[in-house]
Amino acid sequence: MMRGTFESEQTLYSFAPNNVPKPLAWGTYKNEPDNHFYMCDFYDITDDLPEVGKFCATVAKIHKDSMGKSPNNQYGFQVSTHLAYVANDNSWSDSWEAWYAKALERMLDEEVKSHGPDEELSLLTTAMFEKVIPRLLRPLETGGHQIQPCLIHSDLWPGNVKPDAVTHEPIILDSCAFWGHNEDLGSWRAPRYRLGHSYMTEYHQHIPISAPVEDWDDRNALYAMRYDLLVSALFPKEPQFRRLAMDEMKRLVDKYPGGYEAM
Repeated sequence: MMRGTFESEQTLYSFAPNNVPKPLAWGTYKNEPDNHFYMCDFYDITDDLPEVGKFCATVAKIHKDSMGKSPNNQYGFQVSTHLAYVANDNSWSDSWEAWYAKALERMLDEEVKSHGPDEELSLLTTAMFEKVIPRLLRPLETGGHQIQPCLIHSDLWPGNVKPDAVTHEPIILDSCAFWGHNEDLGSWRAPRYRLGHSYMTEYHQHIPISAPVEDWDDRNALYAMRYDLLVSALFPKEPQFRRLAMDEMKRLVDKYPGGYEAM
């Protein structure tokens, strides 16, 4: 886990040295082999929301500068990283659809471990993988459309980006990085994070929406689902988080019953 933290932060730092604390070291305590550490430069930060213009410009610059620079132009990452305690499946994939399907399956597995099996969730899951994911992600890389992998911060919620107390520049932490589609900003969608459409609209002033443009909002909802399932997995005694995720799954399944073939 610490190696993944170090390598993801090191990669992010290479594209944003003014906004990411410089990684210094990682390792295991000599006398405590089950305890590990990660060290980086110290920044004095405030607890405010990042200013929308500076923040979105910084994120967009990371995406633009890293676009097309992943190993072998594939999606994934060179080592395992974690969202909370959940290990991501970062194995390489040639297509974004294939990588995201693996990532969502990993989060669904953790959610079911946390809350137990559910027949409705099982049916929705099948429809998501057979219909919704192909319908929303395959068009990004077919029909004359093309995207390129760029470096993604996979947990970009307000707890991981704070203004520098002196310069007020956004300082970005805990990236859990991987190479993916630049629009994977699903964590911004959650009302609890107070980012939302104003931040996404500002972001797209720097990088246009990928084609097909008309699928953007539902793609964003699909990307947000990974975070909704993570929250559900983290709170096994609070079933409302599962219900929220399932309601959004049902909305997408009902909207795209014919899948990619019905386009």
